[in-house]
Amino acid sequence: MTARRLLALAAGAALHAGCTNMRPAEPVGAPPGHERAWAVPQTASYAALTAARREAEAANGHPAEGPPAIDPDRAYELAELIDIAERTHPETRIAWERARQAALAMGMAQSVHAPMLSAKASAIYQHVPLPLPKTILTPDGFFVADTQAFLPALTLKWLLFDFGGKEASIDVTRETLAAANFGFNATHQKVVFEVSRAYYGLSAAQGKVQVARAAQKQLQVVLEATEARRGRGLATMPDVLQARERNARAAYDLQAALAGEIDARMGLLEAMGVTPTKPLRIADINARAVPAQFESAADALVERALLQRPDLLARAAVLRSREAGVRKAESEFYPKVLVSADLAQNIGRIRTSHVPGWATVNEPTYGAGLLLEVPLYDAGLRNQRLGVAQSELRVAEHELEQARDQATRQVVKAVEDVKSALRQREAASALLAAAQASYDAAIDSYRRGVASFVDVTNTEAALTRARTSDTDATSLVYTAMAALAFGTGDLVPAGGDGSSGGGGPAGRKP
Repeated sequence: MTARRLLALAAGAALHAGCTNMRPAEPVGAPPGHERAWAVPQTASYAALTAARREAEAANGHPAEGPPAIDPDRAYELAELIDIAERTHPETRIAWERARQAALAMGMAQSVHAPMLSAKASAIYQHVPLPLPKTILTPDGFFVADTQAFLPALTLKWLLFDFGGKEASIDVTRETLAAANFGFNATHQKVVFEVSRAYYGLSAAQGKVQVARAAQKQLQVVLEATEARRGRGLATMPDVLQARERNARAAYDLQAALAGEIDARMGLLEAMGVTPTKPLRIADINARAVPAQFESAADALVERALLQRPDLLARAAVLRSREAGVRKAESEFYPKVLVSADLAQNIGRIRTSHVPGWATVNEPTYGAGLLLEVPLYDAGLRNQRLGVAQSELRVAEHELEQARDQATRQVVKAVEDVKSALRQREAASALLAAAQASYDAAIDSYRRGVASFVDVTNTEAALTRARTSDTDATSLVYTAMAALAFGTGDLVPAGGDGSSGGGGPAGRKP
């Protein structure tokens, strides 16, 4: 092999190695692949974090605040459960902290544009040789200066005028705070609605358990009547077996209803933000009077929703924040006027070679200035910032319009749902009364040997369905009314005054 060929092979190998080194290295610490879960390093330390924190708080005499105790022997009303949820749900705590952060950000924006006074001090030692022509005083051609100094100083800096830029910056944070406060109220409203919906769902599940128990009792009556009829020769063995089968089915349906009640109770505890292991009982709502009709006009309710819903008010606050952001970006095109001042004390001494002794100083130094800063060229940076701010403003306008349209649709649908639920409740009540009368007549006739087994079982099944429909219709009415109150913004929690700026909940706990 010739030397030229060897050189070519070596160059090719070097080029291949260089191309290989250009490939990005695999990140250290990331999962090796996407196809399966990964054992994250030090998982146990993360899992033990909460327990360690609680132990430390307990050791310091500051135990972590837990949820309110739930009395297992007490039947809670909806208002009591809502109060517990608002005080314990993690979402209300998160929203509260975000509102507090927004309030602190507004304070920071105000502080940034206030006069800034700072103190500083420096201690200096300097040994400096300097060249000089050789003379009688500097025969070496240089001299050495030793400097020692202590310089305490006060410095003042203040932005006087920037064509509205600092006011716009404060307005941005003020409206952001208003949006956070409205968002805090919206979070409470969401929690209230979810708890209400879960409460009525649990009430419906408990009603179905009662219906299943009543059905089981009815079928036991049918079974006893069938066995009595067979003893008199009026019923056959297949009738008795069918009655037993229906009785067994009723026991199964009861267990299914009990399982549904457990699921509904877990859903209510989850909506409240309470540990699902807590026992919970709720008050019976069947004794409450259900409204017979609903007369409110949809237009008036829509108008009320647009004026008071906290999520819409938060969108409006975001829009005003974006408008202030545009003003801030526009102010960057204009000059800024600043004032600066300083006051210091020069405490030090200096000596030079070939000159005996130290020269000392201990005198004040001060000064003040007026600075005019005029932006001339920044490669289009200000134009790009202004474009982003204007785009964010248009997005906020579209989002507010979209939110208003969604709120309008929600309110109109909620109104129709309430009206429909009331009609269903009225029809279910009539159906229940008719089914009860039909069953009573059928079982009486069956006992006297007039009605057939099929007649009495059909009326019993119809009565069970009617009771279930009545339970579902009652729960549907209350749920639809809660959805309407949520859609109109009437579920805003007490204490939420709807004001902007610092008047919201940023200063109080959830």
